[in-house]
Amino acid sequence: MLHRGSRPRGPHGTRIVALATLVLVVSAWPSQAQESADRPRPAYLSAADWIEDLGVLATRLPEVHRDAFHTISEEDFRRRVIELERRIPELAYHEIVVELARLVAAIGDGHTRLWLTDSQRNGFRRYPIVLYDFADGLRLVAAPRNHAHAIGGRVIRMGNADTAEAMRLVEPLVHRDNEMGLRRIAPLYLRIPEVLDALGIVDDMERATIVVEKDGREIAVEVGPLPANRLSDDAAFRLPPGPSDFGDADLVSMREPGAPVPLYLRHPDRTHWLEWLPESGTLYAQSNTISNDGPETMADFYARVFAAVDSLPLERLVIDLRNNDGGNNFLNTPVFLGIVRRPEIDLPDRLFVVIGRTTFSAASHLVTYLERFTNATFVGEPTGGSPNHFGDARPVELPNSRLRPAASTIYWQNSLPVPFEERDWTAPEIAAQLTADDWARGVDPALEAIFAHRREEPLTERLVRAATDGGPAAAWAAFEAWKDDPTHAYAEVERELNVAGYRLMDEERLEAAVAVLYVNTRAYPESVNVWDSLGDAYRAAGRRGEAIEAYERAAAMDPNGSLGASAGLKASELREAGP
Repeated sequence: MLHRGSRPRGPHGTRIVALATLVLVVSAWPSQAQESADRPRPAYLSAADWIEDLGVLATRLPEVHRDAFHTISEEDFRRRVIELERRIPELAYHEIVVELARLVAAIGDGHTRLWLTDSQRNGFRRYPIVLYDFADGLRLVAAPRNHAHAIGGRVIRMGNADTAEAMRLVEPLVHRDNEMGLRRIAPLYLRIPEVLDALGIVDDMERATIVVEKDGREIAVEVGPLPANRLSDDAAFRLPPGPSDFGDADLVSMREPGAPVPLYLRHPDRTHWLEWLPESGTLYAQSNTISNDGPETMADFYARVFAAVDSLPLERLVIDLRNNDGGNNFLNTPVFLGIVRRPEIDLPDRLFVVIGRTTFSAASHLVTYLERFTNATFVGEPTGGSPNHFGDARPVELPNSRLRPAASTIYWQNSLPVPFEERDWTAPEIAAQLTADDWARGVDPALEAIFAHRREEPLTERLVRAATDGGPAAAWAAFEAWKDDPTHAYAEVERELNVAGYRLMDEERLEAAVAVLYVNTRAYPESVNVWDSLGDAYRAAGRRGEAIEAYERAAAMDPNGSLGASAGLKASELREAGP
């Protein structure tokens, strides 16, 4: 088929988990939930208190969520609740909180969450360190002054676990749409003593040892926790961390003295801001939230952006969304409308959008709109939000602990409709990943990649030319050479190649169509749609046996889906028609 295939995603109705052991406590929830969430957390909670909270969570989370069982089955969720209820009398306070976060994260979307940071008034603390998962590994970005010699080192061990094991252990606690969400949040959780203790990563959460590798040697750093609310969460989500991120903790960072602060980090506290770079003819616009906070509304800001586009000798417009974790999706319209009304800037080598792991929620909606309606070139790393995703979370307050997990209430579908959209993120066409050295020296690889970008021959034209000279094998070799370019590290071209294959069929360039769609099956062998499309190309080229084989493969991969059924029907028709 012309559209790409995928597993079904999206709302299928809400179901309620009924747990016999919890029925008695649920009826008490409504009146208690009306009390203020600002009430201090009780100093002591009994097992019965926690079981009551678990009952509220187990009942209300599926009620509030748009489709709580889109990832985890209802049966598995019920089993986990019963098992946690059984264990509660044996667990300490912080262990129960961590297990509740694990249960909530199992729902499987980035907005359904129980944050474990101390900003949630859960009493959790944190170690006086900052970690960040760079392209070249997890690094110790900041630490107490007496550990300055270890700053910048690659973290190889946290307590009892090597880095890979520590990440594996913390992963089930992290609410996320995709892997980039994990890379964003996991370093934050890895500096919370109560989390590390609950996971068995440290034996004594009052004294944790972190081992880094730096300059060819291993350095051990021992730290103790700061009291709650002594470090800002922002330090985990943006770089470089500044004094306000550390509170009154005496930390130093790995940023080299005198290193310039790159544009994208100059004004993290501003909602939107704009700068003209006359040397390169670049208009740089950064939006750090999708909101009207600040001196002007988002619509007014982008009106100012496009007035500058109309009046300046512009070479390129750069819209930077890499630090933007969302806001109000309904404010996005002026951005893409302003672009489509200006065809002179709406070109792949003139319009660039920078994205990354923090591009989430309403910001990922904006990316999806720009992808659909403009010719923007995306630069950076994949988004932390999925093109289609659950969102608009509503809190579910637990009556005794006062914890406030949240459940997504809406399924936003701004990209291709279910079942054709299976992407977990929007990928950059030009990969530009931040290394530890880049950050220490104040280098912005994304902006450097934009300035170095030159229009290249479209991939489909490369493949057609190679296929004309040497057939499908040559086309595959051309694809591999293209993919080996590090700037194409995250490029997703399945849909592009699929559309090109059908265009070639329409032009009756059938062998070229076969070659391009053959490449697609090798690049994306798990996609039902690419095999169905290759079958269409073989059939158009009169290659009956190969068409049947491709269709039957698609049908076998999707035995219960519409794409598989369609492919199976086409295979049967060809068989019945005979040679």
